[in-house]
Amino acid sequence: MKSAPVAGSGSSWRGLLILMGKLTISAGLITWLLSRLSLSEVQLAMDHPHWGWLALGFLVYGLSALGGAIQWAWILRAAGITAPAREIVRLYFIGLFFNNFLPANIGGDAWKILDLGRHENRRLGVFCATVLDRLLGLTALTLVAVMVLFYVGMVRIPLPNTALLLIPVLLLLTAALALLLSRRLGRLLPGFFRLFKRGKLAEQSVRLTDEFGLYRRKVAWLNGVFAFSCLVQFLRLATHLLVALGLGISLNWSQVLQLYVLIPMLAISLTLPVAINGIGLRESISATLLIWAGLAVSQAVAMEIAAYLVQVVFSLQGGILLWLGRWARGNDDSDPRDRAT
Repeated sequence: MKSAPVAGSGSSWRGLLILMGKLTISAGLITWLLSRLSLSEVQLAMDHPHWGWLALGFLVYGLSALGGAIQWAWILRAAGITAPAREIVRLYFIGLFFNNFLPANIGGDAWKILDLGRHENRRLGVFCATVLDRLLGLTALTLVAVMVLFYVGMVRIPLPNTALLLIPVLLLLTAALALLLSRRLGRLLPGFFRLFKRGKLAEQSVRLTDEFGLYRRKVAWLNGVFAFSCLVQFLRLATHLLVALGLGISLNWSQVLQLYVLIPMLAISLTLPVAINGIGLRESISATLLIWAGLAVSQAVAMEIAAYLVQVVFSLQGGILLWLGRWARGNDDSDPRDRAT
């Protein structure tokens, strides 16, 4: 008698293969990077830290993280989700922890959607709010870079030709936001699925467009959230510059402007889910891209490793909040008969 196939075994193997592929890419990129410079060169670039600048970089990153939590809270509120602000901030910081310690770029978002969606009974609403939050942040980051790119072009500061790719990326992200908030798409999409006899997808698309429709008429509010998002992204970029100063890397005004274009290019590249938490990809792109700002390869790699470590150290509090939350929830979810004895 043949045994029945284990449910979900195919998806488990697929997930394992994807993980192994990412590990292979990360290892390959690190190997390639080590062929260009030695670990001792990177260590030398980090040998004489200026702790005051590094502490300031940590503080600025913390402010940007708090700003990101506030932005997500505003979007959730606009969707009618009424979770306490402290719970939203807690989940946001836990998301940062998962993003840095789980081998997937969307781990933190998945946790936020599942946890808050379950407690608010609005999983789709939280999903749409999180997608909108992500898109606004990425669009704001790209806009900041494009604005600096135009200025840098006018004053003839050199940048790689690939920096011009930021313009179509900005147009693509803007188009994605417009489509999500489009009333016409909300009418056409269900009909498209029904035409191909996909009734379930048509029903889901109606629910999806209804959720995004909650933001459609709030144009002034959306503009305000987007302006705030630009400020948050400006602070996150400033974190990298402060870390550079913390490593003793002196930067002139031209280099600052160049880095405000180059670092967003690096950040956009890291959204590609091809390596484990960007390990290997971050360092290899830094070694080829940030040298346009006059940095040595070892300085560029050291700066991005240190900036990443600042994020990792800050996100550790998300792990603490996760543990504390689970402990409290465990008490709350205990059997009422146990509490009565």
